[in-house]
Amino acid sequence: MNRLISAAIVLLVLVSLAVAGCSGAEPATPADGETVVSSCETCHTDKDKLKEVASPEPEEATSEETVGEG
Repeated sequence: MNRLISAAIVLLVLVSLAVAGCSGAEPATPADGETVVSSCETCHTDKDKLKEVASPEPEEATSEETVGEG
């Protein structure tokens, strides 16, 4: 009897998760014509967006004592 109750509970949980995942709710729509980002690849392969948000790398300060050594 305990196995039957446990199986029924597990089945109920799985069905609940499936129904919640397929609820048919509309995804959030962005404001002002922005596009929805679905993965990291979308942003990291958009050259125009990368140029827009890129920040210059800080220049390393070198002292005159270490120039040419090495």
